[in-house]
Amino acid sequence: MKTRAIDAIHSKLLDRIEILGAVSAEEDRLTRLSLSREMETASLLIKSWMSSAGLVATIDPLQNVIGSWPNAHATKPALHLGSHYDTVVNAGKYDGVLGLLLNIAAIEILQIEGYTPQRHINAIGFCDEEGARFQTTFLGSSHLCGDLDPSVLEKRDAQGITVRDAMQARDLDPEKLSAITPLIKANDLYLEAHIEQGPALEALDLPLGIVTGIAAQSRIQVSVSGKTGHAGTVPPDLRRDALAAAAEMILEIEKLPVDAPEARATVGQLHLQPNVSNAIPSQVDFTIDLRHPKFDTLKKLRDALRTQLRVIAAKRQLNLQIEYLQESTEARCDRKAKALIARSVSKIQKRAPELLSGAGHDALKIAQTCPIGMLFIRCQDGLSHHPEEHVSPEDIRDALEAWIETIKTIDSEW
Repeated sequence: MKTRAIDAIHSKLLDRIEILGAVSAEEDRLTRLSLSREMETASLLIKSWMSSAGLVATIDPLQNVIGSWPNAHATKPALHLGSHYDTVVNAGKYDGVLGLLLNIAAIEILQIEGYTPQRHINAIGFCDEEGARFQTTFLGSSHLCGDLDPSVLEKRDAQGITVRDAMQARDLDPEKLSAITPLIKANDLYLEAHIEQGPALEALDLPLGIVTGIAAQSRIQVSVSGKTGHAGTVPPDLRRDALAAAAEMILEIEKLPVDAPEARATVGQLHLQPNVSNAIPSQVDFTIDLRHPKFDTLKKLRDALRTQLRVIAAKRQLNLQIEYLQESTEARCDRKAKALIARSVSKIQKRAPELLSGAGHDALKIAQTCPIGMLFIRCQDGLSHHPEEHVSPEDIRDALEAWIETIKTIDSEW
């Protein structure tokens, strides 16, 4: 009976990945940004799947989807199982979504088995982990932890639409945010299953790994301002070319990991004005994604980089503005939760390797509120944030079995 139930739910999970993978703002690629029409469609699908799994499902004012498995007699802190369902632009269909659907599938199987949890359990689909639209990572998890900065409601996307405007366009009420009691509390436990987004598990020939912690990260906005002019008439020594300066800055950013091998520095977004072929660029705006396993080191690298960028701007007689959009300290997974997840994984495969996450997750934010634990699932070629992102059905099946065992073990022993 148990095997037949897992087979059926596993098949349903695979179908749901394909369904969500087709919910996109663009026909030829997957793009699903926070507070969009596509997110609304996805949230309603996820809510319906949570309901069919036996959960009490709701959508909050930020488009977080919450499926509750209530226990009126619970004496232990709540267990939250979460992942995100927003995407980057031109995304893969497993990032975030696999973990979310795995939570729903595992709970559905436990309910079929007649399992009675000892605590209140929530499955959560977070609305904004990527931050691709408003450069506001962890909007959803910040709200559910009770520390959403109200000023983010005025953040604007590339079209000038604020978070507040986007909420209202989806008939979501920004005024309700402050009145909602935080769902995630200090003594709770948060667990997240996620594709690895790297090649380590594939190199080890293992489907599953235990996350030890998550690297610190900083997201920075840089604006370089010069002066436009005719491409054919302004001599080199009189130019104030913002793009040439930005190019020099980006090369300095690329060099940063040479002196700090554990660091990762990426310029992922760039806009220039006037953006025509025969005019000198007058302004360039770009982002820096900076990461390191230790926050103290990250801050030192960030400050040194800021000094280098200022030197380049001053040398070229350009104006420079640097804004820190978001920073997160490193997170460590709860020792006992890590051990219990490893025990469950060891029933599926020969050993349970430990891995540090260089990618950010909602767990990084939630670790500021309560203990966390994470499971990694192998992805083909370590590829993520890419349309060819892939996880095999066999690995998803292994993850589902391990996750069912993890939930039961954590529920009884943590």
